[in-house]
Amino acid sequence: MRYGIILTCGDAADVAGLARDAEDAGWDAIFGWEPVFGVDAWVALTAAAMTTSRIGLGTMLTPLPRWKPWDLASVTGTLDRLSGGRVILGVGMGAVTQSWTAFEPDQGRAVRAELMDEGLDILFGLWAGQPFRYDGRHHTVRPPEAMVPPPIVSRPRIPTWCVGLAGARRSMLRAARCDGLLPNFRQDDGSAGPGDLRRWADVVAELTALRAELGRTEPFDVVAEGTADLSDRARAVSEAQAYADIGATWWLDADWTAPPTDDPVAALRQRVLAGPPR
Repeated sequence: MRYGIILTCGDAADVAGLARDAEDAGWDAIFGWEPVFGVDAWVALTAAAMTTSRIGLGTMLTPLPRWKPWDLASVTGTLDRLSGGRVILGVGMGAVTQSWTAFEPDQGRAVRAELMDEGLDILFGLWAGQPFRYDGRHHTVRPPEAMVPPPIVSRPRIPTWCVGLAGARRSMLRAARCDGLLPNFRQDDGSAGPGDLRRWADVVAELTALRAELGRTEPFDVVAEGTADLSDRARAVSEAQAYADIGATWWLDADWTAPPTDDPVAALRQRVLAGPPR
């Protein structure tokens, strides 16, 4: 089991400092998040790369349908080379909230799913090197004739974690072709969200079967997310271990509902310095 922490607040300079603290405290990775309008996650992660030497640098998550895939391949490839191969890309279709539609219309779930699939095709193709051609419904790619970037450091590609909705074959197949699963579960109201431990064994088995169907035999990450109780270390360790026991390979700490404070970055730093619940 490896341990990451999602940095839920802070500007780029804050993220750089928190990343250094996280590396010293023993975390395996830090993760930013991508707003439609706000602090740019990739600029912040680049700042973090310059203050650290070991820790992984990822997103939780990148709404892939919003990106032109070649732009994302350029950004991730550049940071991967700069950091010596420390990038982790978490992708999903994105949560369509008012913060999104304030700037862009929602194209609809079906179109976003098509863009998601094409985006993965193109990312994986461009990371693999030239020549690469692609003809899709939404995107067309032809090999560039000049100014081709250097190869990425990560091999065979930048590790890519993908949201998969348990029981939804197309969604889970999409995750199965990636390098890690971010499990989602159907809630009673029809929405998608986190599931309890009783549902995790089923989604791990579902993923394993789909990967066998695709002929995938390489190691695969299953990523759990929770909020460690800083006042009860033993309980935090036990909760993380329970996910490890049913197949999770990463535990990510995230406190999205922290009470208001005059200095949220200082509160986040306390979580970082507490270290992972090993």
